[in-house]
Formats: sequence, structure tokens, C-alpha cells
Amino acid sequence: MKSVKLSPLKTISKGEMLLSQGEIANYGYLVKKGCLKSYTIDAAGKEHIVQFAPENWMISDLDSFTNRVPSLVFIEAIENSEYIPLSKSDFGAVNELEKEAVVEIANKYRNNLIAANKRIIGLLSATAEQRYLAFTDTYPTLIQRLPLKLIASYIGVTPEYLSDIRRKIAKK
Repeated sequence: MKSVKLSPLKTISKGEMLLSQGEIANYGYLVKKGCLKSYTIDAAGKEHIVQFAPENWMISDLDSFTNRVPSLVFIEAIENSEYIPLSKSDFGAVNELEKEAVVEIANKYRNNLIAANKRIIGLLSATAEQRYLAFTDTYPTLIQRLPLKLIASYIGVTPEYLSDIRRKIAKK
């Protein structure tokens, strides 16, 4: 079997966009260093974070990437980051990739799906404190790296309420 090389490592600066809402997602992004986020903005202009992608996570709008429909999310660097863009042809050549690369990509997407399912269940049935604790389990490296406003957006509360939650947890 011949070995296929993935795209070279790319860099992006904090605040730069990889995907805008309405564009077609041509890539999935494997984060090697830094952190990306996907989010949507509601009619009132409020940002709602869908996912964070720190080191060794993958991020994309999978529906847009797979079905060539306009993206529902933005993808932005929230830290200076390094990533590998994975195109449809990279996935199409899966039979030609080295086994380790295929396993790594499959594991990243599996972990993303597990995290997304847990997040949906949490949003439907968990308290804000439980959602914060789930965030700390899912993204332990981000607790000290991200501003409170981003974590608050992710769990669906105000930064002030998140501060109250953190104080309550610290007292326990």
C-alpha cells in the first residue's frame, strides 16, 4: 500500500477565521497546537459556542463538509494555533493512508461525536453547575486558558453566573 501524505501544518493567529457561516466547509481541521472554536450567532447578535478544539481535537461543520451545504457555524482561532487541514480528497484516499493516520482521524471524530452527544444531553437535562463540571471533564486543559466569557457561552450562562458557580464549587 502506498503512503499518502496529509496536508502540511499551517498556522493561524488568534482572532482569524477558518470558516464563516454560509460558506462551504472544504476542510476538517486537526489541531496540533492552540485552540479553535466553532460558534453561531443568533438573531439578537449573541454568540453561542458549539465546540472547542484544543490540541489533538478535530473541528469542522461536518454537514457542510460532507453534503456541500452552507455552514451553520463560524470557526475561529481563539489562540495562535497550528493545524492540519484535511480535505475531502484526504478522506477519499483513506485506503491509501497509513494505518496510524486512519486510526488517529477516526479516533478524533469519534471523540468529537461522543463529546457532542454528552453536550446535547447536558443542555437538555443538566443544571448549569453540572454543565460546567462536564466542560471541565471534556476540556481539562482549557479551564485556565480560556476567558470566562467563552466558557460561559459554551455552557449557556452569563460570565457572572459562571463566577458564582465556580465560587460555589470551590467552597465544597
